[in-house]
Amino acid sequence: MLARSSTLRHPSGTTLETPLLVPSFSSKGLQFDKKGLSEVTDALRTTAEVLTECMLVSAYDIFHEHIPPPDQFPCITEITFVDSGGYETADGYDFSAVLRYPYPTENWDEPSLRSVLDSWPDHIPAVFVNFDCGSLRRPLKDQIAAARELFAPYPQHLHAIILKPETLEQRYLEISSILGHVDELGQFDIVGVTEKELGKSLLSRMHNVARIRRALDEAKINLPLQVFGSLDPLTSPLYFLAGAEIFDGLTWLRYSYLGGTAIYRHNYGALCVGIHASDDLVKANALFNTIYYLQGLKYQMKDFLLEQDFHKFEHHSELLSKSYDTLRTELGGRI
Repeated sequence: MLARSSTLRHPSGTTLETPLLVPSFSSKGLQFDKKGLSEVTDALRTTAEVLTECMLVSAYDIFHEHIPPPDQFPCITEITFVDSGGYETADGYDFSAVLRYPYPTENWDEPSLRSVLDSWPDHIPAVFVNFDCGSLRRPLKDQIAAARELFAPYPQHLHAIILKPETLEQRYLEISSILGHVDELGQFDIVGVTEKELGKSLLSRMHNVARIRRALDEAKINLPLQVFGSLDPLTSPLYFLAGAEIFDGLTWLRYSYLGGTAIYRHNYGALCVGIHASDDLVKANALFNTIYYLQGLKYQMKDFLLEQDFHKFEHHSELLSKSYDTLRTELGGRI
């Protein structure tokens, strides 16, 4: 099977077992207060007690002081993913975005990213993501070389390369190009792709995750695959079955998770908290519940690996099983 669990070892000595479901924080699509702080800072404060394993923050938000600097984070997780600002400086949004508040992009470039990485406290274990911002497009070999150069001064942290389309005309990743450079990907700790750039359907995206995973396995490169922007109750298990191990995204901030689906937060409030509850109480309860939900889903994935039994998933076991069979057919039965 392509689904797996592996150990992510940080140079500090911290280790985490995949799969990892990584709650993400970003100012994009959210409002700001009068002091210029993003409302995502409130979510950081609210979840400080229960968010302990991992999270993702944006170097762009740190640089522009939309959130506090890392040594003043309300919560410190075992490992923090430091995204490079590609999402905040791109024109598009991820699949889960509904409300799109005006978001003027501020100045951002690779030297700005380096300044954030240079000042990152060594006592906070991190995964640094390479510079992939805005409309930047270049051949894959140049993406790999630039990422290697960026990461060279930071051996004390882990390094994730996020692969991008090579030209402005390309909407999706060119998988054949990635497969042609698979040996070079072994220089990094994590190989990442964005969900939106994987393909035009869930099946095509699963298929492409599986192709990359299989190519890495054939090259004996045992690195986890990360799908950026794919953190929700259904697509995360689907990409997990296809061979991905790390999932992050903002869906958890925008929706609540209930019964295996992402639902409108006020509906969650009525169903689970009560119609008498204030909006602030509903929001706090929903954020707590979603983190607990993600923790439970992680262990459902790990339980599945023990017996390859789809009923280990509390929700959608039949759909997951049928989807896996369809993926096997797409891959010619070779899983």
